[in-house]
Amino acid sequence: MNADDIIGSYGPLNPDYLNRMTKTIQAALKEHPRTFALRVDLRLPDDILARTDPALISRFMDSLKAKLKADLAKKESEGKRVHPSTLRYVWVREFNEQEDKKHYHVLLLLNKDAYAFLGDYRQQTGNLAALITQAWLSALGINDERYQSLTYFPKNPCYYLNIKMLDTDGVYAKLMTRVSYLAKERSKISADGERNFGCSHR
Repeated sequence: MNADDIIGSYGPLNPDYLNRMTKTIQAALKEHPRTFALRVDLRLPDDILARTDPALISRFMDSLKAKLKADLAKKESEGKRVHPSTLRYVWVREFNEQEDKKHYHVLLLLNKDAYAFLGDYRQQTGNLAALITQAWLSALGINDERYQSLTYFPKNPCYYLNIKMLDTDGVYAKLMTRVSYLAKERSKISADGERNFGCSHR
């Protein structure tokens, strides 16, 4: 399928979500001309109590920002060259078909000169994937490594954007096709009063 067919398969899209996603990606590229974009899904547990209140996704972002800051500081203290990286993000809240369990689709944007790889998803420490996983468990209030799988990295989650090559390498277009999925109206509910969409404010 081509890009139009793929996007069409998502059903109706929310134009405001699309616009804000585009602006967030553009803001990332303005600060970091080489931007690392990655997709991750965040799920809730079935068999353990967790903090799933409306502030959940905000706790995740705050936790991840703190972990990234500490990680870069640690690398610098070890004498490694580090590059500053502002975390930007887009998230959407969706529900299963029964509309009784939420999950989040997330796009994270980082400086590629600071972070360019997720690393082994199975590792509990030492790479970006582990930091993301730890941040989600922290937000949920779960201190049990058996629940690492609540953080799910879909197939081909990474995109490397270069502001000098946006019109030539096709990566930006592929990313926009991919993240258009987040803007679909399907699978979202508003009756509970919680937000279904959020993104960086700058």
